[in-house]
Amino acid sequence: MVATAVPAAHLNERVYEELRSRVLRRKHAPGAKLSLHALASELGVSRSPVHHALTRLVSEGLLTVKARRGYFVTPVTAEALAEGYDVRLALELHAAERTVGRLGATDLAMLRTRLDATAKAISHRQWDAANAAFHEYQIDLAGNALLSRFYRELSVNLMMQVIRGGRVEGHEQLVTEHRRIVEAFESGAAETARRAIGEHIETGRRIAIEALERAGGVL
Repeated sequence: MVATAVPAAHLNERVYEELRSRVLRRKHAPGAKLSLHALASELGVSRSPVHHALTRLVSEGLLTVKARRGYFVTPVTAEALAEGYDVRLALELHAAERTVGRLGATDLAMLRTRLDATAKAISHRQWDAANAAFHEYQIDLAGNALLSRFYRELSVNLMMQVIRGGRVEGHEQLVTEHRRIVEAFESGAAETARRAIGEHIETGRRIAIEALERAGGVL
């Protein structure tokens, strides 16, 4: 897959992207064990970039590592989704408390630009990137590096990618809710922003749970 002349940093990234894509597309079944040696052999690389990739996937919640047993694909369950959305709601509400009514024109314009990108997204890849950028910027506006990092490490968005399996469900409604959030930020209405964020998180939770139930309750 990868030429030996590729610099180590690029090789690490390419192996990571390949394995991440496989896990998100469920080429490896939930609960399946991933062999570092077998993956390295299959990809034609040393074990080092594979180990680097697997470690990153563990940090993202896509894999679970078990002592002396190896790496396993983390199943997406209703319980994990519910917990993830609860934490996401708490983080977004906290960020809103720190930012609504305190932002300048440039920050608000950047937030609206990210809203526009979600509205224009057609493919699931475009949606995933635009949606993540919108919510991450919403968090970044609070100016708390630890909060931003923790939000990015939250696995709920990745769980949604697994559940959707390449489909974008509820696009129009989700964009409408993004717009309500932006309008609340622009008007400086803190309570309206809290309500808009809460409604949006609940919509995402509902879409996720319904999709998971259609898949049999675990994916």
